Amino acid sequence: MSRFSPRALIFDMDGLLVDSEPLWHHVERAFARARGGEWTDEMALACTGQGIGRIVHIMGEQIGFPVDEARDVAELEDRFLAHVESLSLKPFARAFLDEARGRLPIGLASSSPRRLIDASLKRFGLTDHFDVTVSGQEVPRAKPWPDVYLRAAERLSVGAEGCLALEDSKNGVRAAKAAGMAVIAVPEGDGAAFVEIADVVVRSLEEARALVRLP
Repeated sequence: MSRFSPRALIFDMDGLLVDSEPLWHHVERAFARARGGEWTDEMALACTGQGIGRIVHIMGEQIGFPVDEARDVAELEDRFLAHVESLSLKPFARAFLDEARGRLPIGLASSSPRRLIDASLKRFGLTDHFDVTVSGQEVPRAKPWPDVYLRAAERLSVGAEGCLALEDSKNGVRAAKAAGMAVIAVPEGDGAAFVEIADVVVRSLEEARALVRLP
């Protein structure tokens, strides 16, 4: 299996470092029910990794309610923040970040809104582990477009070709690859669908760490 010697690491957050996907699905289901609709696990999975603004519009189309993006995004954020203390880290997330900290520039490229990124990192005392954090709200196009990864690389002052991205979603992998980065995919469950789009597919962050040469 390939090993990587990157000049910078860029991590996704939700589902990769923070076990937040179950909470997101709960929040989205409650949001949909409040509008008289149902939001299934299949619908949620198809949207994983996309920006929250885009998800609101998809929900409006599929459930059938008029979207007010600013209002609806704020409501989803508030529902998420009400439960942020229930979040947990994914296995080996802290160990990986602790080991890489200070040895390579580290960025975060997340589709989540800024205040959810900040609250999640603060919850686990990880804010200072990242040299740069970029929200999908802060770029013109969220994942699967490459903008969030390109912005993170720019702010790290490292060319995209020198960055290694770590992702758990297909939309995220596509975004990082479109930015010109090598990508290790760490999907939840079966990784067969990632083989054709990621450089390497592993089952855990511990396996991913073993493939990264740190200076």
